[in-house]
Amino acid sequence: MIEFNPPVDAKNEFEKSPSLQKKLGEAIALMKPLAAWFTFRYGFFIVEANSNEELNKKVAPFFYVFKTDIKVSPAFSLDEFPKLVAGLGEEAKKYE
Repeated sequence: MIEFNPPVDAKNEFEKSPSLQKKLGEAIALMKPLAAWFTFRYGFFIVEANSNEELNKKVAPFFYVFKTDIKVSPAFSLDEFPKLVAGLGEEAKKYE
């Protein structure tokens, strides 16, 4: 999950600039989000990324268009969750 909260100045500039709106629209299309939510202050995207390089390409537009910090949090489907927990259990045994 990608979370972003652009500074007020960047939001104001974005609202007035059709070229920035177009650039962000193109970036979102390339990002191929599985879902997206927006509030007055924040934006959230659910994306699939199989490598750091792929993730970097998906978050870069937010750095350059909005000049904002990005928070990236891993998210898993309910089907993947049991495998994740089992894998963490195996890792934990190494440190007992």
